[in-house]
This record gives sequence, structure tokens and C-alpha cells, in this order.
Amino acid sequence: MNMKKALLVLAVLLFAAPPAWSGGEISVKDPWVRRNPPGASVTAAYMVIENRGRAADELLEIGCSCSASASLHITETREDSMAMKKVASIEVPPGDSVVLSPGGYHVMLEGLSGDMGETVTLEFKFRSGERISVTAPVVLNPPAASRRGHHH
Repeated sequence: MNMKKALLVLAVLLFAAPPAWSGGEISVKDPWVRRNPPGASVTAAYMVIENRGRAADELLEIGCSCSASASLHITETREDSMAMKKVASIEVPPGDSVVLSPGGYHVMLEGLSGDMGETVTLEFKFRSGERISVTAPVVLNPPAASRRGHHH
């Protein structure tokens, strides 16, 4: 087999086979951070995480340019009250999305470093190794889509 034929066969096989990695399968949409009153040291970030891949993935860590630390939480209803609980990760099922919204999963940003300005940078790390950086607006009131409170 000559070199041209071998390269053609290799190219066909590579493009015909489904990818075996998860790069680019996770996306973060509609991120936003709640603006708190001056002097507040804690706030929350919300977004939609979408997994277009064939395998589940997990959000393991998140960082923010505006805070000393960030952690993943879920709000749970217990009897007549609501309580926040820290979680180690948030699973993102294949072909599905997870909504982080008020009253559900969310990111707590702690140790705020002064005025957050109009936007902040959020850095995400997933079990697959994928890392995503997004710019999120800082707003006083949640966008209309986030008020629905839908989450997994």
C-alpha cells in the first residue's frame, strides 16, 4: 500500500470513529453572580451546565476571580425550613444539563475581595479533566430564566 492510500485509510478511520475523549462536550451557559450589599463577604453563582457527551461527568471544583474560595452547595428543604449543604461534586448526566439556580444547586463564593465590578471570571474543573473559564455578569436580581428553580 502506498503512503497516500495509507493516510487516506487512517483519515477515514479517525473521522468515522466516535471520539473517545470528553474534550469540548461540557459547556457552561447563562452564568450569573448575585450582587450583594457593600461589605458582604459571601455571594452565590448560578448557571446551566450542559453535557453533550455520551458519558457522565462531574463538576469537581470552581474558582472565581472575586473570592478567596468557592464551594458547591445544594439547598435542601427539611421539615419547615431550608438549609444549605456542601457537596463534593455535581454530576452532569450524558446528553443532559444541570441547572444551578436559587433554591437548588449553586456555588458559594466566600471571602469576596471588595467590589466585584460588572463581571467576574469563573473557572470550572470537571472529572474528565476538562477546564472551562467563563465571564459572568454580576446582577442584583436573577435573570427571568433562573427564577424557575428547575434543577436535577
